[in-house]
Amino acid sequence: MVANRGFQSTGARTRHRLIEAAYELLAEEGYPAFTARRIAARADLKPQLVHYYFRSMEDLVVTVFQRSSAAYFRLHDEALSSPRPLHALWELNCNLPEAKRMLEYVALGKQYPALRTEMRKSGESFRALQVEAIETIYALRKLDQPQIRPAALAVMMSAVARSLVIEEQVGLTSQHGEIRAVIEDYLDRLEP
Repeated sequence: MVANRGFQSTGARTRHRLIEAAYELLAEEGYPAFTARRIAARADLKPQLVHYYFRSMEDLVVTVFQRSSAAYFRLHDEALSSPRPLHALWELNCNLPEAKRMLEYVALGKQYPALRTEMRKSGESFRALQVEAIETIYALRKLDQPQIRPAALAVMMSAVARSLVIEEQVGLTSQHGEIRAVIEDYLDRLEP
């Protein structure tokens, strides 16, 4: 008879405590703190419970990323449902609530292939929704030959916002106003 493993119980309170502890640690202390011992201590539990509730540290980091992704997806959906979705999306990405964790996920992704896969799938989903929203706005504005194609605008908005967020993390903000003005001017023309 196979022993009952905690990772088969997704509703366990202890499991959720470990997920929350890992989530908080990533934002506060970064990827070096992502260890079974540190996460368990943060949750006020024994380190062995991490391996009882998760097959591996990779399984835990993917679960924590999925939590972050779900939170961002809710905000993303709200932005795309707003009266000016591209402006709302731009603001969301420039003030990314998960920015600190995202940098840590990127660092952990070097170590955990399943996390990279999950990040890619999540990013592709967000990108597809953004392109669709831009295509809808272009169609409403009857822009058959837009200055910037929908996919390019989606990538540009995401990449520039991410770059601004990363630079702000280290205190580099010079010329941020100028690039923001360029993008916001273009968005103003699409969504007056």
